[in-house]
Amino acid sequence: MVKAVLLSLLLPTLFLGTVPSVTRPVTDLTETLRAQEMETVAQSLLKLRKEKRVQMAVLLVDTTNGQPIEDYAEEVFRVWKGGEAGRDNGVLLVIAKGDRRSRLEVGYGLESDLTDGEAQTLLHAQGPLLRQGRFEAALLAIIAGVSGQAPGPFGLQPPGTDWPFWAVSAFFLTLVVFAFVAAGLLIQCGLSARQGAVMRVVAGMLVLIPPVVLVSISWDSQMALEDILLVYVAMLAACLGGWFVARQRSGVVGGVLLAGILLGSVACWMWPLSPSAGLVGLLAWALFLSIAAILALGFIVAVVKGISAGGSGDSSSSSWATSSSSSYSTDWSFSSSSSSYDSSSSYSSSDSSSSSDWSGGGGSSGGGGGSDSW
Repeated sequence: MVKAVLLSLLLPTLFLGTVPSVTRPVTDLTETLRAQEMETVAQSLLKLRKEKRVQMAVLLVDTTNGQPIEDYAEEVFRVWKGGEAGRDNGVLLVIAKGDRRSRLEVGYGLESDLTDGEAQTLLHAQGPLLRQGRFEAALLAIIAGVSGQAPGPFGLQPPGTDWPFWAVSAFFLTLVVFAFVAAGLLIQCGLSARQGAVMRVVAGMLVLIPPVVLVSISWDSQMALEDILLVYVAMLAACLGGWFVARQRSGVVGGVLLAGILLGSVACWMWPLSPSAGLVGLLAWALFLSIAAILALGFIVAVVKGISAGGSGDSSSSSWATSSSSSYSTDWSFSSSSSSYDSSSSYSSSDSSSSSDWSGGGGSSGGGGGSDSW
């Protein structure tokens, strides 16, 4: 008798503790959405993540079995861990079709932009569509509403003192100088006659010390650690390519590459960009300007070399044509590949929704959000 009572008390707890696993943009346990409708909603969620850096998932269930939808959604979010750790930029939409209830569970990092009242208003506005059974239209409207409230890809920053944009730009230029110097010293280490453990330690220090110093300088800012490291590594790679070409292949071509990187970075620093660009935006713009500067400098050098070769006689002209076409063009293709940058690699939407892994990245929610009935 005692065992039966304990079992009757334990079973509901076990049942309520079992929540669906969210691993895709759309999880429909009610089979309400057709395949094409699910794909359309999933693509809208992928677009939201790519453009606004907000990971949102949709979960359709028939019922929460008497559990308040607020508690149910919070449990699902806790297991899912939507969004990024430290940014907490996840949103979970739960539709309990049989209960005629909906819930938007909002991550910590978005609660100031998507308040409880705004979330409830957004859900309530789609009540007529849900009552009509037009779930695809309702879901798309809710996703659009979340996108309209989201601050944008560079708006979600960890707590700290907000630096003015001129200070962020100056920090970016300092970062470029650090990368330029570190890359030159690393190439020198590689060419040094003294090899072994000592040189490896020196090279390791050249790689690690600059980012540590840069992170220490920006500790009280709202710049994210991953953004600082991304910009530093990208610029270090570009400068390493330039120094390698200058020291190992062609001094002229390497000089063009390095000068183009510096000119592009300085031009980006002086360019009146939007304050919302952040470090990553500055990096993308600096690489674009660097490529333009490299092409312009390369053209000027080619013209000067051509004029010089033409004035020195036919034999020298022939020599220039041979050496230029063989080594210069090869080095040029090398540099263009070494300084490429794909700003959307982390948020690519090339995978279809049926195979996209939508597991969370460690985000959390404190119970913020809104609920509604229809």
